[in-house]
Amino acid sequence: MIAYIDGTVEQITGSTLILDHDGMGYEIHMPVGDLTQVGGRGDSVRIYTNLQFSENTGVLLYGFMTMEEKEMYLLLTTVSGVGPKAALAILSVLTPRNLKFAIVGEDEKSITLANGVGPKMARRVILELKDKIDLEATDEVSNVAMSSDPMQVDASVREDVLLGLTAMGFSGAEAMSAIAAVADASELDSGDLLKAALKKLAK
Repeated sequence: MIAYIDGTVEQITGSTLILDHDGMGYEIHMPVGDLTQVGGRGDSVRIYTNLQFSENTGVLLYGFMTMEEKEMYLLLTTVSGVGPKAALAILSVLTPRNLKFAIVGEDEKSITLANGVGPKMARRVILELKDKIDLEATDEVSNVAMSSDPMQVDASVREDVLLGLTAMGFSGAEAMSAIAAVADASELDSGDLLKAALKKLAK
């Protein structure tokens, strides 16, 4: 298994990167956002990779700019019906952090923004991964302060605040992220937590 490849950018075409490593060109399929970060031709870059094989497509190499993103991709592919292509599509519209908040916040709408991902697949992603998401680990790698664990907030309070924020047009992922940013969120009632979360979203 190829864990990562250090090389230089040769070409970017569509959703793939051609990476030169010791005179050999590797074709690597990547999330759209990552392709904007690899630099230009001749730039050095490290790509975290995953090798996949299927009878239909043969051998394909998938790559990511961070280990966190690769781990999220691997987690997505454990969901029934979610293959490498769908996982890559999801990570093309949501960062790992926002995807985790979307899953915990049961935000199907954000997940279905991915090309080829419908409501049924989004629901499966949420159902099968919700209990596997570690928001504290998300905070450690994101450099964005998470003052509270939203899952420690009383379920009815959390649901009221989520409903209130989504009714105002915020996504479930944004709502969960705002709750996480509120200090001592578990000690607040629905009204106070909603006000505090709105202040975080207004910044």
